[in-house]
Amino acid sequence: MTRPGFRKGRPAGARAASDGSDGFLSSSLFSQAQILHLMKNEFARARRHGIPIGCVLLQVDRLAPLVDLHGVSLRDAVRETLASVVRQKTRGSDLLGAANDDRYLLLLPHTDGAQTRIVAQRLHHVFGDAEVAVDGRPLALTLSVGFTACEDQKTLFFDTMLAQAEAAIDFATARGGNQVVAFGEVPLRGAPEGGDQDSGGGA
Repeated sequence: MTRPGFRKGRPAGARAASDGSDGFLSSSLFSQAQILHLMKNEFARARRHGIPIGCVLLQVDRLAPLVDLHGVSLRDAVRETLASVVRQKTRGSDLLGAANDDRYLLLLPHTDGAQTRIVAQRLHHVFGDAEVAVDGRPLALTLSVGFTACEDQKTLFFDTMLAQAEAAIDFATARGGNQVVAFGEVPLRGAPEGGDQDSGGGA
């Protein structure tokens, strides 16, 4: 298996997207409907064969007010830069699509929690070094990342896994953003801070 975190282009004979496209490798991201459909299929395959799967949500911090200030071209520049970063630092079998609220969903088949963390941290680091410019003016942007992984049969539905990643990124943004958070690091609702936390399916 290709080492998680490095995309070398789609290997010969690798599985193409179910809709016949090559996803964001063809310069456009999967739509929200497409990426959720793919996640449902990949999650079902992972459960059926007992293989791990990672789920990562990416969000540029404070993007909405920055778009209000700099214009919609900033959102396009962020989209292109983030897709480029993911393309360079993930495998051909990994899947990236647009989620809601300026978030992007990355699926990592055959990837456990520890490997998902490595990918999430690498993307956070590389995006921090990337230059996003609007009208020739570079902007200092930061990225929040929330992730989880399913390594066993305890998570029954793909949308539960997605909710875990959403809880992680919500926690990251609530703490000021510019950080990587696993679902297992999110305090349980009503639990005292610093108390026991759910393992989040190995994340």
